[in-house]
Amino acid sequence: MLTVPSGPSSPPRSAATPGWLAIGTAALLGVSALAVGALLGTWQWDRAHQQASAIEADPPAPLADVMRPAESGRGEGRLVEVEGMWVEADVALVAGKEIDGADAVLLVMPLEVPATATGTGSAATLPVLRGWRPANDVTDVPRSGVSAAVSGYVRGGEGSAPTPDRQPIDGAVWVGSMATGVLAQEWPSPMYTYLVVSDTPAPGWNAMPPPPDRSRLDVRSLTYAAEWWIFGVFGALLAARYIRDNVQASHTKEES
Repeated sequence: MLTVPSGPSSPPRSAATPGWLAIGTAALLGVSALAVGALLGTWQWDRAHQQASAIEADPPAPLADVMRPAESGRGEGRLVEVEGMWVEADVALVAGKEIDGADAVLLVMPLEVPATATGTGSAATLPVLRGWRPANDVTDVPRSGVSAAVSGYVRGGEGSAPTPDRQPIDGAVWVGSMATGVLAQEWPSPMYTYLVVSDTPAPGWNAMPPPPDRSRLDVRSLTYAAEWWIFGVFGALLAARYIRDNVQASHTKEES
């Protein structure tokens, strides 16, 4: 019987074929693109903050041009001015604060804003932050019922907090925070939902620290940061797709 010689046998498939080498290279490039994009994007983001330009404060505006009583708070940081009269009611002493590293008490007083200055045609009560004292140096409060001209900046209120257990002071009520909802229970309505921090403190009280400077970020650097992040993600996605397609093709060849 004649035996027909079989053809040359195929060499065993190597685990490290050029296809797997390309896949490994693509994975390395994808990770590198993601890392480079993240690094340079973060650098541009930090640069945008470092090169931020200061925003000059607008001149003081009439209170009615910035906010109105019983409306949602707005205008935080704006400079305002208003004339009125201190309401004959207990002032608020806010405990548990810290200023310049000292345990402090804040003084908040109710200012009656006349109907001609509210923008609503009705008088309203404006909480005014008039200064601070060290916690162990609060023994008296300013008197009410006198007219005043207030200028300062607008700031938001705070969430409610438990009433502190402090020694009562004549003409004052202790509160745990500058929550306008709590203050509204002590003073006439309607009331503004934001406070004004007075430039001039009450006699014998310390002036409040100035508001933090406002700044405008460098838009160009922010744009570059976004471009680098997009570049990194796009490169990683391309590499992932290349790897997926080649792995599928390799499995198909092995099965055939």
